[in-house]
Amino acid sequence: MKVSDMRAQLESDILWRLDEVRHLRNLLLQGEEPERASVYSLRAILVMQYAHLEGFTRTALSLYVDAINSQGLPAKSLRPELLAAALSGEFDTLRRGTPPSGDEGKMTSRARHQISFIQRLQELNEGPISIAAEVAVSMEMNLGSDVLKRCLVSLGISVEKVQRDQYSAIDFVKNVRNDIAHGGRKEKIPGGLFSAHLKKCEEFMTELARVLTRALSEKWFLVQVESDPTGAV
Repeated sequence: MKVSDMRAQLESDILWRLDEVRHLRNLLLQGEEPERASVYSLRAILVMQYAHLEGFTRTALSLYVDAINSQGLPAKSLRPELLAAALSGEFDTLRRGTPPSGDEGKMTSRARHQISFIQRLQELNEGPISIAAEVAVSMEMNLGSDVLKRCLVSLGISVEKVQRDQYSAIDFVKNVRNDIAHGGRKEKIPGGLFSAHLKKCEEFMTELARVLTRALSEKWFLVQVESDPTGAV
């Protein structure tokens, strides 16, 4: 996948999500200022915005993984984080284990898992790396700064590459969504809070797209690439 192709897909994904949120706003607010709008309308829009933020993050990270996979690179040329990401499924099996089958006991089952892990490691060393995006960028809980950082680390991207205020932005959006979903924000939603929520969503998606596009362009996933840790463009 070319950098221009990924950039175009990311921009297209952002646009349709913003269009859908804008359509919902027009439908529910019907020209009313947020301060005068129904709290039910504002709650519905805010929850929808968070859903799109999480959806975009998963899509963007998956596109980045697909772009790396498409290059058919060997394990020795990739940063160790990417090799670990390729082994995410095996790590989970080793950590959680699976119920013994047939007459096998727990210890025998564990030994078989360990052997399977080594076999998978040998496969990766001998052939091109293929990372399962649905495992490597899995979001096991609500998207927040910690979940995002885990995904970035798994893909060999320094957490410092994303501007610090973007982490606070994503936690702000998540916390507002959780307040609504858990029934903690039933009262009137201030217009300023509503507008800030929308702005932070847009800024976050744009910034994440910029970081991932740069990561692909400069090949941050290769072991020999040394990038500026400040993330300056």
